[in-house]
Order: sequence, then C-alpha cells, then structure tokens
Amino acid sequence: MMSTEYKDIEIRASGRRVSPTMSEVRCGDFELSIDKLGGEAPSPLDLMLASLIGCFNITATLVAEDMGIEIEDAAFEAIGIFNPSVFYGKEGQRAGYKEIKLLFRVKSDADDEKLKEFIRRVEERCPVSDNIVNITPLTVKVERI
Repeated sequence: MMSTEYKDIEIRASGRRVSPTMSEVRCGDFELSIDKLGGEAPSPLDLMLASLIGCFNITATLVAEDMGIEIEDAAFEAIGIFNPSVFYGKEGQRAGYKEIKLLFRVKSDADDEKLKEFIRRVEERCPVSDNIVNITPLTVKVERI
C-alpha cells in the first residue's frame, strides 16, 4: 500500500479597512465583511466560532469515512466566553476567549464506544481546533502604504 506524501499549503487572506470597525476580506474567490461585535457583519470572534464548526463538520466527515461510520445528521453549537477588558486596554486575564464550548449533536449508526473514539480522532485531526488548543507562531510585519 502506497502512502501519500502531503506538502505544506500556503493559505492566504487579504483585507482592507472600509470604516473604523468594518473590514472587507478576500479569502480565495470569496469576499466577506467583518465588523465589531453587534455590528452590521459577523465579528472576528463570531467567525472564529463559525470556523470551528465548519472545520469540525468537514473533519468529522473524513473521520467517519475512515472509521466506516455513517453520519445521518449533525448539528453544532459553539459558545465562546469573552471578557473585553484587555481589548479595551484595561486589566484582565487575556484578550481572547477564556473558554470555548462546542456541542456536537450527531445521528449515527455508531455505538457509544465508537462515537467516543470518533470524536477523539476528530479533535485530533481538526486544523481549527488544533490552532485554538495549541500555540501557533504569529509574525506581524508593518509596512507603510
């Protein structure tokens, strides 16, 4: 059996400020607006939870296929606990989410033991949850325009 060798993929997004709180962002062939919490478009924090749900769904599909599990239906709910103190320049614990909870409701032919192994593998393989759970190096460079 031959194994496939995967190479690094560079994924890019670009954006532009259109108002003090609104950004227009391009991801591949798609454009989206990003605003502040409670603004006219999803906030970065909203999109982080949405990304987690989307990635969990895609990863769950791959893992189910690998394990021979049929997913008849699935629904997700992500809840993030956020305190804006640090964001607004005050004392606080951290700028980001303090905690994220993900509820994954699934209708499947798998028994409880197989579902437990299934979810363990999904968590292990999901790129977005990996970026949330583990530190990813970030380099910020500033250039004048």
